[in-house]
Amino acid sequence: MEQRQLASLGVLGVLAEEETATMNRIHEKLRHSFGRYWGASTGILMPTISQLEDDGHVTSVRDGDEYGYEITSAGHERLQTLLSEPVDDISNPTFHSHLFLKLGFLHHLPTAAQHDELNALQAQLFEARDRLRTLEARHEDESSSSNATGYRSQLLDLRVRIIDAFLEWLAAVQSMTE
Repeated sequence: MEQRQLASLGVLGVLAEEETATMNRIHEKLRHSFGRYWGASTGILMPTISQLEDDGHVTSVRDGDEYGYEITSAGHERLQTLLSEPVDDISNPTFHSHLFLKLGFLHHLPTAAQHDELNALQAQLFEARDRLRTLEARHEDESSSSNATGYRSQLLDLRVRIIDAFLEWLAAVQSMTE
């Protein structure tokens, strides 16, 4: 998911949870909730909010000296569409911002759609783990002949372990929502 779509997901997600929010409040809420996974700068948020307003997904309202924003019904529909988009490569850390924003706002989907998305994430994780294990086996064959040293040979194993931990967490989340 490109940065503008991530920003749209973030803005619409915040506005779905707040009656009205200023640009600063949206920025603060995203930074507080997702700052470790995605750096939502005002440089991306302002043009995104303007585009969302042009598209009819948010409306601006005056709140004293500041302008605030509210999500529209079209914005709620757009949020559900963004939440339903698959994460490109779930095992690649560069896509974690999309993954964590999606998980953070997934509760805005109907329950059945939440389950579908969690099942799709689980399937993606199993596929990614299988791909990594195949690479790991190939890497072991190649490195055994070259006497590889250091921790590099263990990095694929680390990624597999991270996926396994994520699968365990996902199973716990799914059992709580059933």
